[in-house]
Amino acid sequence: MDYILSQHAIEELQRSGRSQIKEEWIQRTLTTPDYSDLDTRTNTIRVWKRIPEYGNRALRVVYNPNKKPVVIVTVFFDRGFKK
Repeated sequence: MDYILSQHAIEELQRSGRSQIKEEWIQRTLTTPDYSDLDTRTNTIRVWKRIPEYGNRALRVVYNPNKKPVVIVTVFFDRGFKK
């Protein structure tokens, strides 16, 4: 899936502790999520994917599907993901 990062997503990935998030993991989360849902308040799609290479933590990617290419709003490891 083609995507671009929003300014917010770029800033989040530059924050301490998030610079280890690999582009490959973002792509994997977008293309084969473990779970996804629609946030009707913001009209964004939230997807989660467990990353075995990172202690099986869940990467959460939020994106706007109405843009081409899709725009990633934010990306982070979600400590609260329980699925």
